[in-house]
Amino acid sequence: MKPNLNTLTDDEVVQLFKQGSNDAFEELVLRYKNALYYYIKAMVKDEGAAEDLFQEVFVSFFKHADSYQAQGKFKSWLFLTARNKVFNFLRDHAKQVSLDETDDEGNFIWHEKIADGQAEFLDQMTRQDFILQVNRAAEKLSPAQWEIIQLRPYFSFKEIAQLTSRPLGSVLADGHRGMMKLKKILEQSALAQEETL
Repeated sequence: MKPNLNTLTDDEVVQLFKQGSNDAFEELVLRYKNALYYYIKAMVKDEGAAEDLFQEVFVSFFKHADSYQAQGKFKSWLFLTARNKVFNFLRDHAKQVSLDETDDEGNFIWHEKIADGQAEFLDQMTRQDFILQVNRAAEKLSPAQWEIIQLRPYFSFKEIAQLTSRPLGSVLADGHRGMMKLKKILEQSALAQEETL
């Protein structure tokens, strides 16, 4: 009888994959495809490159699964691999991260999630307005603040510090400053919109 994969931990699914289960590999891709893809896309600002890098992350896991040590940190391993591939891509293409780029259809590129507890002040804004305003506000954030905001829906600050090899205090400070700056800019923008109505 086949195990119900969606009830297993990541490490248990990895173990099944190591034993030859293609279903296990597909389960891991399904678990992380949205989060990982949106993170990569937000960092590289290029849909085609994001798709390629996303595939490279899982190809890398496919090739090196035997060397993965089950410690309950598969998600961290996956995002660290993605982060390294993103930085290599940016370095190789001599591309600076621009936070206001758009996709092929002219839509601003922005991760669809924000940190827990930060959405209350956005209740009156439409989703499209929100995306537009966030992208404008993001221009004022440092790349480190931007990355933390991208990672925060998936990781604790402690995990982000480990993932980025930065001191926890620095990550907390950058994350807090980035969210407060973003919140302030968006609140001012919402007030300005109300005044024009």
